[in-house]
Amino acid sequence: MNLSLRNTLTGLALAGGLWACGPAPKPAELVSYEQMRQGDYAQTVQERHPDLFAEAQKYYRRALEAHDDGEDERTLHNTRLATMTWRTAVALSQTKDAADSLRAADARLQRATEALADADQRRKAAEDAIARQRRINEMQAKLDAANQRAAQKQQATDAKTAVEGAAAKVQLAETMGGGTHAPGPLNKAQASLKMALAAFDKADYAEAARVAGLTAADADVAIAAAKPFYEAEEKRKAYDLELKKMLEATADVPGAEARVERRGLVVSLRSLFAAGKSSLDPDVTAPLRMLATIAKDHADFRLIIEGHTDNRGRSQRNLELSEKRAQAVTNYMAGEGVANDRMTALGKGDAEPIADNSTRQGRETNRRVDIVYLRPVVPDPQAAPAPVQ
Repeated sequence: MNLSLRNTLTGLALAGGLWACGPAPKPAELVSYEQMRQGDYAQTVQERHPDLFAEAQKYYRRALEAHDDGEDERTLHNTRLATMTWRTAVALSQTKDAADSLRAADARLQRATEALADADQRRKAAEDAIARQRRINEMQAKLDAANQRAAQKQQATDAKTAVEGAAAKVQLAETMGGGTHAPGPLNKAQASLKMALAAFDKADYAEAARVAGLTAADADVAIAAAKPFYEAEEKRKAYDLELKKMLEATADVPGAEARVERRGLVVSLRSLFAAGKSSLDPDVTAPLRMLATIAKDHADFRLIIEGHTDNRGRSQRNLELSEKRAQAVTNYMAGEGVANDRMTALGKGDAEPIADNSTRQGRETNRRVDIVYLRPVVPDPQAAPAPVQ
């Protein structure tokens, strides 16, 4: 072998050896995992599932170490573990996104459904009002034409007055809930009102006035049936408003704790009596004087004066003490001008604690006098005869 050929072969051998000692290319699965880590959910996985993110990173580092060591099996094994862990985190995030999207869609659908129902109700009411106003406007136009005919002028005016009056009564019956409490008469009134309007449109004023009279009669029946329910509801609203004003007035009463309950306004006072005593201390009667003024300003509200104690001592002794304290407050309120027949004194003893008697603070809370401004009883219209059909 000549020298030139020997040098060439030697160079090729050295080059081949150097190439064999260089880093081997990464397996396709490892490359795929690295690409996947750069995908859309990379940041999301790290934020939502830091534990899975850390676990995937651990397997990924092991795969890189195994690859650097030339351990193909361990490289593949850790790459697959990293891939499964990463895909699990992605799947969990996608599931959460899908659930959030579904909940948002459900909420939008619910809001849209409610809005649609509300809009439909308003539309119908508006259409009814527009139709009625259109009829009234048409009546006015007809009346203007009738005014040109002297013989019909008064008859048209009377018919218009009758129809308008009947329409007003139908409106009142609807407002007062006649559709619930007297559906039969109200339906008849609504139907005959349409007939009266139609007769007026045809210039049949005598018929329009006659049918308007029938309309008004049926509307009166519906109004009479609905009136007790309407008035009771209005009365309850008025009492609720009055209770709110009374509650606001108690804000200026020193030491008073006030709240509105189902039975009425309850005002709790403490420190009116010395321990074991039932005589009022003149230095602490200012709150009672202010509460008496509230009582006089709201004469529809009866009062119950309740005495309460903690549970120390014998129950019978506590009951007697609470009765005396309640009566002492009642007597004071009477002296301030509150009628005796509006007030009832009750001793509750330790039977109705509102705090834990095992603590000092709880016992202080339980030792109180409650002045209850009773919500006036509104007669229940349900006791009246069944709805008129």
